[in-house]
Amino acid sequence: MLTFFGKKTCNLFMTYNVETTLTGIHPRSEDTVRVSRDYDRGRATRESLDQTFEEDAKNLVKLQMESRFDRISDGQLLWQDFLRPFSECLSGLKSGADLSRWFDTNSFFRKPSVVKKVKLPEASDFIKNYEEMAALSLADGGKTKRKISIPGPYTLASLVDDRKYESKQDLVEDFAKVLKKLLKALRELGFQSVQINEPSLVFRYGVSALTNKKELKAFISAFNDNFKSPPLEISLHTYFGDCSQILDRLIDLEGVSEIGVDFTQTSLDSIEKVRFGDKGLACGCIDGRNSLVESPDWIADYCQEAVRTLKPAGLVILPSSELKYLPRNVADEKIRSIGKASEIVRKRLN
Repeated sequence: MLTFFGKKTCNLFMTYNVETTLTGIHPRSEDTVRVSRDYDRGRATRESLDQTFEEDAKNLVKLQMESRFDRISDGQLLWQDFLRPFSECLSGLKSGADLSRWFDTNSFFRKPSVVKKVKLPEASDFIKNYEEMAALSLADGGKTKRKISIPGPYTLASLVDDRKYESKQDLVEDFAKVLKKLLKALRELGFQSVQINEPSLVFRYGVSALTNKKELKAFISAFNDNFKSPPLEISLHTYFGDCSQILDRLIDLEGVSEIGVDFTQTSLDSIEKVRFGDKGLACGCIDGRNSLVESPDWIADYCQEAVRTLKPAGLVILPSSELKYLPRNVADEKIRSIGKASEIVRKRLN
């Protein structure tokens, strides 16, 4: 049974879909950090480094399965930052040497430079690096979806140092074309779900799609042109900012299964009049930057209220942002709490 505004709606032939997942890069274990430092200083072999990363990823996948997560990620532990895999494999990008702050966090990334037209080579190292990862979640017999998070075209265009393109709009369009090609390759590797993260759409400092209608229009046009018929499930997630000003525009995007909201930045009251229609809600109510571990009951209560208010077609429970900003033990506890909360929500909504 579904309950909206105190009224129960009979649902005899289908259940309300509730899923769980991570948002992006997960923190590495202490052992992985130690071996990585030893390798950099010549005190560990490449073989031991690879084995440590593989074991760390397997343990994280195991934890997600034990917590009954529906979309399984390896935590993208090999990613030094969210842009590095792209700057190292895309034609047209040159990896930067200087570190830039990742939005308003205490994390940093190497800002790439655009030196020529951006393209995804046929034999991309990005794809090669994920041939092994694609098999990590097979242990459950295929009951879960293999999932990866990637930066969206607007965020990529906003964070690079553009030395080639005449307009940001053209760069957004070319990044969207690159990601379209990448999604097809990921599907061929066995991935079923991709989360496109677009923090730059809503980040409140500087010029963004919140304050520049021309840039928002360019993003929507590029997204609809390239992702209207995606080869795999797409979720679009916004975080590090209040999405209330543009949420209704994002809901109209084609090819997207659900829209993600960072509820540490966006109040539910500010979007209470928005209706999701056939889109699901990726409910980012678990704070990805706060070491306080939310209780399963609190998460379940918040998600239930969000469903009652917004009436999304389905629900995905996930952290507001990547958990990489937290200690590994805290991040893992948040995974367990999300898993327990999802069981509570399923019982309440069905």
